[in-house]
Amino acid sequence: MANVKYISTQAEIPAGENYVLVLYGEEYAQTRHSLGLTITVARQQSKTVGELAFLTAVHTAKGIAKQEGISQVFACK
Repeated sequence: MANVKYISTQAEIPAGENYVLVLYGEEYAQTRHSLGLTITVARQQSKTVGELAFLTAVHTAKGIAKQEGISQVFACK
């Protein structure tokens, strides 16, 4: 199972490491890149709904990481 590390900024991701990144943004998106995948969670007016959406995305990221053999998931709040 992939390790989840909560970070403050994307700059904390080690260079050259494959990863799945979960972060907040303007709209929901899933973007592939050379080192893995980024899942963007849309910000919500309700803090509770936003937190649940973010936690769901982290859980999804762990599953994707496992399928693709990626050992690290970063969650940027």
